[in-house]
Amino acid sequence: MGQHLMLHCASVLALAALSAAVIPSSGCGKVIPLGIIPGQATPFHIDATADQPVRHYNVWISADFQNDRPHAMVFSFHGHNGDMAKQEDLSQFSQSDLLINHSGIIAVYPQGVLGTDKESAWQGAPYSAAGVDDILFVNTMISTLEDIFCVDSSRIYAAGKSNGGGFVNLLACTPSIAAKFAAFATVSAAFYTTTFNGDCPTNRALPILDFHGTADKVAQYNGGQSHGATEVSVNTFRLGWASRNGCQGDPTISYLPTETDSEQLVEIQTWNTNCLADSIVVGYKITKGDHAWPRTTLPKKCNGVVSTHDCTTTVFDATPSVIIPFFNEYTL
Repeated sequence: MGQHLMLHCASVLALAALSAAVIPSSGCGKVIPLGIIPGQATPFHIDATADQPVRHYNVWISADFQNDRPHAMVFSFHGHNGDMAKQEDLSQFSQSDLLINHSGIIAVYPQGVLGTDKESAWQGAPYSAAGVDDILFVNTMISTLEDIFCVDSSRIYAAGKSNGGGFVNLLACTPSIAAKFAAFATVSAAFYTTTFNGDCPTNRALPILDFHGTADKVAQYNGGQSHGATEVSVNTFRLGWASRNGCQGDPTISYLPTETDSEQLVEIQTWNTNCLADSIVVGYKITKGDHAWPRTTLPKKCNGVVSTHDCTTTVFDATPSVIIPFFNEYTL
């Protein structure tokens, strides 16, 4: 009898721990609306309002998606003059074998609005459209998707490249929306001073993962002037987050295995000493790396031709081998 009681108590505690680790959204158990096809990206839109334009975004769910099981949700933001379809191909989040907390992810690819130079952009850049509230856009996407899909609201993440990476930093530096994200990843990011929301106020330590190539001439590793505005250096960005997170001391330095990176071109900088809430900061310094999303194969837009920026390759695939495992470690 005592043994049975102990087993029952253990089961209750295990269930309690599981429920504490997952926050199911209101969409859990609902029938997925017609027109959403598992295994491919589905277009969504938000109607225009008196002061905001119509917004568009694509959402991908796996072919075996089950709407009675909570799934992590990952936002992937394109760069300046990019678009949501190319970002899906570039960032590689639409893969059924990418798992967070043992379940497939919901991948979201938002579309930026045309800026002052008539090219798509995100809030915080010097060329972004005045008055367009991209933070409101993100907030609306989250609430909409949580009501349609079974989202684990404790596992929402943001990643972005270039101007999209800078916008991810703006999300992290805006407590009202940062509160909805468990971790952030930036790739070849353009860190304009206007993407720090002043002095980057934070209400909690935030896990940060960053990738940047030393040969990036679009968003230079050492910072500088671009589009008439100032970009901070990658080192300043990483050190700033290490300080906000309360991490102590210098970063530990490591490298990829020699069979992967025989020249040790990829230096991994990790601030993980006494960080608040174990929210570490990790930076990948890619020697000779271009303005690109790290991957071993070319995106479709390159048509098999190696050139510059996204049409270059490196020795590892950032999304499956680094970003997804990093996100998997963090929950709200």
